[in-house]
Amino acid sequence: MGIFNRVAVLIISLAILAGAVITLLVATELSTPDIIGSGWLESQLQRAADATGGSAAAIIAVCVIVALGMIALLVFELSPYRKPVPLLISSSEKGIATIDKESVCVLAEAIAASSQYVRYVECSVKERTGGLLVTCRASVALGCNVPELSAELQSNIKQSVEQMTGLPVVQVDVKTKYESVEGKRLALR
Repeated sequence: MGIFNRVAVLIISLAILAGAVITLLVATELSTPDIIGSGWLESQLQRAADATGGSAAAIIAVCVIVALGMIALLVFELSPYRKPVPLLISSSEKGIATIDKESVCVLAEAIAASSQYVRYVECSVKERTGGLLVTCRASVALGCNVPELSAELQSNIKQSVEQMTGLPVVQVDVKTKYESVEGKRLALR
């Protein structure tokens, strides 16, 4: 997320948190409705102060939930950004070689996109015991043989990733759907 967006989220979260705390103080009668100055939101706060029974309990519950949610959002936004851990290719006394998971995704997507029937593909990579799990979601041409194409993609992606990165691939999952654009020609073999 860009710095401007993060700052905007922080400011909005703080404003909502402040509103929830002020409303909570007024609803529990720990403060008066004129806590933030006369006129500004005083009529809304007066309604919270005048609430009784179930209405007061509902206002308090909502304020607590909103305040906790905003605190969680602030903690999440203020926690340091963690870069994804790269995949270790090799380690020796001369040094280490790593590759980003995103680069492995780019490789898998390029291999899958080279098939004439694949119109769009998006891959993800996860580390598993014994190697990598590559998951690809592919939009394919209407009329192509999905089992054949899936087997071809699995084989090509596994072979290429292992050959080009030196990392073992334990599984390649291919999830396909036919292209939903009308007027496209059927895939013919």
